[in-house]
Amino acid sequence: MPETSSAARARQEVNRSILMALWKHRRRTAAAVALLVVAKLLMVAVPAVLKRIVDALSEPATLLTLPVFLLLAYALLRFAGSLFTELRDVVFVRVTQAAVADFKVRMFEHLQRLGARFHDSRQTGVLARDVERGTAGVGFLLGTALFTLLPTLVEIVSVLVILVAGYSIWFAAIVAVTFTAYAILTTVLTERRAPFQRQINDLDSLASGRMVDSLLNYEAVKLYANEDLESRRLSTVLKEWVGVGIVNQRSLSVLHITQSAIIAFGVAAVMLLAGKQVVDFDMSVGDLVLVNAYIIQICLPLNTLGLIFRQAKEALINAERVGALLQIQPEVGDEGTFAALRVDHGEVRFEKVSFGYEPGRQILWDVDFTVPSGATVAVVGGSGSGKSTLARLLFRFYDPDAGRVLIDGQDLRHVDQKSLRRVLGIVPQDTLLFDETIAYNIAYSDPATPREAVVEAARGARVDEFIASLPAGYDTRVGERGVKLSGGERQRIAIARALLKNPPIMVFDEATSALDTRTERAIQAELTRISRGRTTLVIAHRLSTIVDADLILVMEHGRVREQGTHDELLARQGIYAQMWNLQRQQNALEAEATRLSRQPVNLVALVAGVLDGARPLLDAKGVNLYTQIASEAARITGDPSALQQLIWNLYAHAVAVTPPGGRIELRLARDGPLTRLTIADGRPSPGQAAAQQPAADEPDVLRSMAALDPARVQAEAERLGGVLRASDAAAGGMAYTLEFPLRAVDALPASATETSGIDLSGVAIMVADDQEDARGLVAEVLADRGAAVHTCASGADVLAALRQASWPDLLVCDISLGDMEGYELIGRIRALEAERGAPLGERMPAVALSGHTGPEDRLRALLAGFQIHVAKPVDPRELLATVSAMLRPDTRRGAAS
Repeated sequence: MPETSSAARARQEVNRSILMALWKHRRRTAAAVALLVVAKLLMVAVPAVLKRIVDALSEPATLLTLPVFLLLAYALLRFAGSLFTELRDVVFVRVTQAAVADFKVRMFEHLQRLGARFHDSRQTGVLARDVERGTAGVGFLLGTALFTLLPTLVEIVSVLVILVAGYSIWFAAIVAVTFTAYAILTTVLTERRAPFQRQINDLDSLASGRMVDSLLNYEAVKLYANEDLESRRLSTVLKEWVGVGIVNQRSLSVLHITQSAIIAFGVAAVMLLAGKQVVDFDMSVGDLVLVNAYIIQICLPLNTLGLIFRQAKEALINAERVGALLQIQPEVGDEGTFAALRVDHGEVRFEKVSFGYEPGRQILWDVDFTVPSGATVAVVGGSGSGKSTLARLLFRFYDPDAGRVLIDGQDLRHVDQKSLRRVLGIVPQDTLLFDETIAYNIAYSDPATPREAVVEAARGARVDEFIASLPAGYDTRVGERGVKLSGGERQRIAIARALLKNPPIMVFDEATSALDTRTERAIQAELTRISRGRTTLVIAHRLSTIVDADLILVMEHGRVREQGTHDELLARQGIYAQMWNLQRQQNALEAEATRLSRQPVNLVALVAGVLDGARPLLDAKGVNLYTQIASEAARITGDPSALQQLIWNLYAHAVAVTPPGGRIELRLARDGPLTRLTIADGRPSPGQAAAQQPAADEPDVLRSMAALDPARVQAEAERLGGVLRASDAAAGGMAYTLEFPLRAVDALPASATETSGIDLSGVAIMVADDQEDARGLVAEVLADRGAAVHTCASGADVLAALRQASWPDLLVCDISLGDMEGYELIGRIRALEAERGAPLGERMPAVALSGHTGPEDRLRALLAGFQIHVAKPVDPRELLATVSAMLRPDTRRGAAS
């Protein structure tokens, strides 16, 4: 198959790279070649000395004496040949290693210069595999191939000269014919194998790309339970790779067999000719030994030469990919030597800009606007309207197809790119973090930045408290692409990075899109502060964040449809006004949903449930828990599911940061109109924390909860109507206190708390009481509201029912049963749940009924495993309200009418 022009250019690039490396280290290369020639000449001389030894020992007159000099010379020549070969390797190894390292750096720098269009169209795994194979191929061609091919040729030429000069020309003719046949066969069959090798490389790169792509998106794989699908996709490629590899190996075996046959015929012909000449007394026995030694000496390297030729061909094919990559020119380059960008005022102008990522897919059409010096211009619009493309053009990841982008009147196509990006700062929509420390990522614009400046930038981005809560602080590694951090945490680190850079022109591309509402407000205030006095381009989705912008551009389908201030655009009743009204309606719906989810909650019951569910974590870590729970009821208003998750997060974090044998304190008390829940951990000092390593068998949930974001927890507490306060614990460690008012901040209307609105249709409830009248009354109250009620007269009946039938959504149980106490029964039920591996969120809520109403009775019920205690005789309204509040969100059917 004829070689394509692109493949030829790629090979030329590879050859040029090898020649550049040899020329760069020309003195070492020359020294290595000289040592190589000397080593081979010494090895050629070895058979000549051996011939003299054999001839000397064949003479009857010398049998009484030993040719000591010749024997020592033979040994010395062999040693000297090996010595000079090793010296060659010592001298040239620096050339090989340095050349491979330089080539890899050159490849890396070239890939860095290539534009976004190139990288957007390539798979990272495929590209990395191509570079890896290509650099290995260049190293092979430079070292092994060069210093195997050259010495073999030197050896063959030397032997041919000796055979022609000292013996019959027929010896040289036989060797020449053998070598010619060998070379022709090797070249033809190796060329036929080349397409197989290219196909193997393509499949290998494809398999590597699929593996890397799957690993980078492992969360998506897990979310959709598609591990088997990904394995099948990879196996499909590898099966094809195996098939091509088998065909390739068969062709290789054919090549080896035919090469061995040619060598065997050549050796046989030479030895037959030499044997005949010995019989005819034209040659001595020593000559026969010499000819035999030379034939063996050149046939062995001939085999090696065939192997090296084949491997060199494969290495050249591998290197073709990187050669082709080096041929690609940057789409956006600094043509010539451009001057650095000068920023006097910082005015940004898009002048009739049109752009498309690919032909036939136009993104921007005649976009024309100016961001005056020191002004804030916001760009809004739907997805796909071209908002983020403006930022990519401003940073010159792409050049516009038509029009110009200017800063202070300077066309960005005619200024140095590095100087352009030094004056621009950005908080991108998708935060880009390296698998390094938090400090490294914040200071990425200037790695030499002192730690004090990094901390100040983190404080400005409202991320310093979160970083301080981590065991390693600013030296915490964030994982690949920052996967160990939440989206909001990554975005705040990006904000800190932009604050630290402090450029005259700032771009916020959906800068607060991953933040919750309260954190967004705090960050937005900081962004507004840093925008003062500098040119700012804000690309936003939430219109509430850009109402104070000096100018708002409304984009639709790549065109600027409207522009003006917030008030002006609302007055026009156009696209912006429609977007504003839709977002207001959405915010109102979200607020109403939050309001409706708030209901009476017994905080004591929630805390008891969390403690019960987290007991395995406590036992696994070996941490001691000390509780101080006030006996009086602590009823607040809120979303029970969200409150339970909030308390769980704080408690699990305390367990995670407390070392084995440490102590956690949990206090729940009333203070006037407030209820306070304090969780104090026993974390070690910073020095001890740095030395402390997590146990190998520590549960994954504890590892994931070691980092707590106080700002996020504070925002969640405020959303639920409370406050989070952090302080140093008296015994060391940190103490987090949740404060909630005993009365709801935004109480529901009276109709929402009345039992008339409670509907228990579809809810399965088990009622256990040894008194038939009491059991019947409770069952009747619940059944009247639609519940499917199953009654039991003893603890044994309850356990038997749970083992044989599906579990109910809730248990209402009398403390005094005939055969066992309710405390014992709930303990057995919790043990059954543990055996089933039921997580905290799926455990069955349980209500304890008792005629004893003392504080110690309520506390004992909570600690035994019940979630709430209700006094007998039962008030139907209280029972219904309690049952409705205790149901899990996925089973709750009732709602306030």
